[in-house]
Amino acid sequence: MFLDEATITVTGGAGGNGCVSWRQEKYVAKGGPDGGDGGKGGSVYIQADPNTDTLSDFRSVKNFKAQKGGYGEGQNKHGKNGDDLLLIVPPGTQVKENGVVIADLKVTGQEIVVMTGGRGGYGNAHFKGPTRQRPDFAEQGEPGSSKEITLELKLVADVGIIGYPSVGKSTLISVISAAKPKIAEYHFTTLVPNLGVVTVDDRSFVVCDVPGLIEDASEGKGLGIQFLKHIERCAVLLHLLDLSRAMVDGTIDAQVLINDYRAIRKELELYSKTLGEKQEVVVINKADLTTEDLTPILEELNKAGITVYGAISAAAHIGTEDLMKHLLPIAITQRESIPEETTADIVLQPDIDTGKMGAYKIDREDDRTIRVTGKRIEQFTVMTNFASEGAILRFKDVLERIGLGKAIGRERGDSGADVFIGNVQVDSYL
Repeated sequence: MFLDEATITVTGGAGGNGCVSWRQEKYVAKGGPDGGDGGKGGSVYIQADPNTDTLSDFRSVKNFKAQKGGYGEGQNKHGKNGDDLLLIVPPGTQVKENGVVIADLKVTGQEIVVMTGGRGGYGNAHFKGPTRQRPDFAEQGEPGSSKEITLELKLVADVGIIGYPSVGKSTLISVISAAKPKIAEYHFTTLVPNLGVVTVDDRSFVVCDVPGLIEDASEGKGLGIQFLKHIERCAVLLHLLDLSRAMVDGTIDAQVLINDYRAIRKELELYSKTLGEKQEVVVINKADLTTEDLTPILEELNKAGITVYGAISAAAHIGTEDLMKHLLPIAITQRESIPEETTADIVLQPDIDTGKMGAYKIDREDDRTIRVTGKRIEQFTVMTNFASEGAILRFKDVLERIGLGKAIGRERGDSGADVFIGNVQVDSYL
C-alpha cells in the first residue's frame, strides 16, 4: 500500500556499563584494576534506496531502536558495540524534526544519522593513576536518546502529468514507459502517484502522474490535492486537456477546454506558488475521437492565452513519440536549472552542545529549581554511578575543576533550591 508520510520515534542504543574488576593471577602480587569499558550503543541511520517507492514499512511499526552496547568485562575486555539500525526510504524523502527539514534524501545512497548511540561507560581500569591507584567504581553506559521525526515522500520526477480525472494520464504513462498503472473508464482509477522512465535517443527522463484534480481541490475535494507535493519537484508539468469533455452534440466547444485549463491552473496556484510558476507543456488528448481539423480549436485556446503544443492520442499512440522528443530537452534543461532548496536562517545559541565539559548553562527555573544544561556535563552526570562513593568523589572533583561547583553555590545561595544537571537531581552530591 502506498504511504507518503509517516511519523516515527527513533532511539539510539544505550551504551554498555563499564566494569569494576581486579587483576587476580597466581604469583602476581597487588593486582591492579582491569575492568574494561562498555561498548557504544548503535546509531539510527536513514538511507535512500530506489528498491522501495513507499513509506508503507512505517505504517504499523512506529518505534525503532538500535542495539545497546555490551558491558565491559575483566581483563580489560571492551564490551561489544551495538549494531547500527538502518532504515530504508525511497529517494525524495524529507526527514523533518519539529517541522524543520533536517535532511532531504534525493539521491540513491544518501543517508543521515538521525540518532547517535550512547557512549559506553569507562571501566575502573580507566581511572587508575598516581593519585587514584585503586578506583572502586566504573561509569554507567549513557542511555539512548529518543526523538520523534516525520518522513515525507516527494517523488523525484522530471515531468509531472496533470489534468482532470480520466483525461488519459495513466494511459499516457503506460504508453511512453514501462509503468503499469490501473486504467479504467471511470474517475479516480489512479489512487497513488505512478512513476515511469521514458527513453528518447539513448537519453531518459522520469515522468510522474498523480490522481486527477477537480475544481475546489484546494479545499479538499477529490484525491489529487493529496499528491500534488509529488510534482513540486518536477522540472516541467505536462498538462493534459480532454477533447471528449469538449464534444457536445457532435461539435467541439473550445470554451470547455479553456475552462478546464483555467480551473486546474487555479488549483495549482492555490496549492503552492512553486507549482503555479512551473513551466508547462499543454496538450490536447484523445484526438482520435474526431476527424475534424483541430487547428481552429488550437487557435481559440491561443487567443485565450493558452499555448498548446498540439493534439495527441495516448490510447492510439498518435503523436506520443514526437511529444516525448519535444519534452526531453525541456526536462533536462529545467532539471539542471532548479535551484537547491534553501535552509532556514542560522540562529546563534549559547555554545552548550560541544564536547567540552566546561560548556554549560545555568538557569533558575523558579525559586526552588536550578537546572544546568550542556551536552558533555549532562552526559557525564547521567553516566555517574551515584551508588558508589568513589564515583561521587570523582563527580565532585570534576565539578570543582570546571568551576561548576562554585557557580552552582553562588546561584543557589542559602535558598536550598533543588539542583538538576539535565534531568538528574544532584544537590545531595554537591
